[in-house]
Amino acid sequence: MIEPLEDIVRHWGVEPTSMKTLPLHPNVTKVKGEGKTFYLKRREYSSFENRMEELYLTSYLISYGLNVESPILTSSQLPYVKEGEQIYSFYEALEGTPLKKFSIESLTDAGKYLATLHLILKEYQSHNEVKGWEIERHVREWMNELDSESIGRRGQGILSKMKWRGTIYEDLPHQIVHSDYNPGNILMQGGKVSGIIDFERIRSAPRIADIGYFLAGMLKGIPAEKKDHSIEWIMAFMKGYESHDFLTSGEKRMLPSIVTLFLLQYAFFYFQQGYSEVGSSCLDFIEELIESAHFQGVFQYEKEKLE
Repeated sequence: MIEPLEDIVRHWGVEPTSMKTLPLHPNVTKVKGEGKTFYLKRREYSSFENRMEELYLTSYLISYGLNVESPILTSSQLPYVKEGEQIYSFYEALEGTPLKKFSIESLTDAGKYLATLHLILKEYQSHNEVKGWEIERHVREWMNELDSESIGRRGQGILSKMKWRGTIYEDLPHQIVHSDYNPGNILMQGGKVSGIIDFERIRSAPRIADIGYFLAGMLKGIPAEKKDHSIEWIMAFMKGYESHDFLTSGEKRMLPSIVTLFLLQYAFFYFQQGYSEVGSSCLDFIEELIESAHFQGVFQYEKEKLE
């Protein structure tokens, strides 16, 4: 039987004064104790190797001056506690609040921070095997499940229009990437990125997978009345990224397809969760994007224009 969460927290030598599970994140509990704020996270579908790799990687990033969420060691010097079939990790809260309001300035800084993260991760050597990020396979598996639904057929039509070349993606240099670089995991303070959280599911992939994932998450979260800002906000993020590290022409050609693949994943997820209208609206937005010459061209900046 799993012990109460209060007892689990005590493995880290913290006597909790208050605990509250986050409504939108049932695997995360906010803990106050010792005059500080912490987060206890239940790591589903994880392993001891994953949790150790998270410790190694985040310690590596901190050594290079990045402010990232890193697991605290227990009294047994482990970055996790296993109770029953569950694995828990414990983190001290970083200063800042999630990126909720998009602006040219905040998105430019988010792009810069990701480029810095990638440059440091490029040299990181993992201690354990890290899974690859097979984006297209996940989309096609979802599409096969929904082939009898109109949303599945629409998705297939969108996929057929994409200038997607999976072999080129696989041939791009792979490295460790965050794989969950989204606005909710980017902390802001004073209009600047103050830290990055949630390195639970690091993957091996071309760096543009992180870029495409962020942009898709940003685009699907833009309110309808602000959809006309989509292109300029993509541009702001890309300029921020390339002010620190330039992308190759091959990577830029791939990005519209990568963004589209992630948006398709969101549409299918909403549909399977019972939000069919939201999924359909997401597909409408995807179709508008891929028909837009601006969407295809926004990634094709020359270096001189960024300087």
